[in-house]
Amino acid sequence: MREIRVASIQPLSQPHISPFDGDTDRGRARQAAGENLDLACRLLAQAGEAGCDIACYPEDIQGIAHYGYYLDDPELFTFLIEPFPGPTTARIAEVARKYDMNIVFGVYEREGDRIYNAAVLLGREGEVSGKYRKVHLPYVESWGVTPGDSFPVFEADFGVVGLLVCYDLMFPEAARALVLNGAEILFNPTMAYHVPYQCDGNGLMRVQMRAIDNFVPLVISLCGQGSVIVDSDGRVLAQARPGRETIVTATIDLDGTPVDRSHWDVLTGTDDVKARFLQERRPEAYGDLTAPRPPVLARYQEKGKRLISTREEIRAAYEEIRRRWSSQR
Repeated sequence: MREIRVASIQPLSQPHISPFDGDTDRGRARQAAGENLDLACRLLAQAGEAGCDIACYPEDIQGIAHYGYYLDDPELFTFLIEPFPGPTTARIAEVARKYDMNIVFGVYEREGDRIYNAAVLLGREGEVSGKYRKVHLPYVESWGVTPGDSFPVFEADFGVVGLLVCYDLMFPEAARALVLNGAEILFNPTMAYHVPYQCDGNGLMRVQMRAIDNFVPLVISLCGQGSVIVDSDGRVLAQARPGRETIVTATIDLDGTPVDRSHWDVLTGTDDVKARFLQERRPEAYGDLTAPRPPVLARYQEKGKRLISTREEIRAAYEEIRRRWSSQR
């Protein structure tokens, strides 16, 4: 038995300026980012005071992502992004050291002329134990952010941690890759996991299925609503109520994967369902999953289904988004 106390943090809102309303003041943008970092440190401290072994904070701890959608002034976004590690990491590391607590959080990272959306794992002494770069970027984010290209896992003092960021959760392959690499628990700092064009409750269903498919606990953290902790059998251990600034916690046994003591444990030699399913995989039959251009993509090349790609198409899309967002404010 390896029990750990886990926290998922749900801020209610994040201060920011509104460039689509004409506010592009860099001083106010920096101030808003600082206020967001102060908020994060306050809420993470509450998790530390609750005796948690690890706490997860949402994606984009500075609250600057939507500045990156404003193409008329790209520097409004880029001037706030730090090399890694940087001042933001140092602030969160202080909390980790003070409370002897591991911390997961999302931050934009600069490396040379590239920008990445990263999830960071800090150890109990504030040291960087791991960094993952978001692989699956929503199209608007890909205008200015470089995608990651792998799913590394990281050793914490209690076990092996896998990190996802936001949109990664939509792709079953991402969680599976982390588990195949040895992850024993997954953390997903995000902005949302519910989508409006699917059935009610699809977000929580998706979280539970990622856990069930891989027999791995999953911790989701986001602003406003939906922060949740799910066990390796899909049970919801803790869930934040919508519209509240809050922290939810749960105790997870990393050795507590589902067991099956029916005739299958006799037939297979193990009652550990995770062990059984992982050994019964047939990867030689899964080539279609990694094919760069599987046959189905041919159906999505005509107008109305093909993703935009040219500079002119992107600019036209941006102008339409600016028009819509401005008219709604």
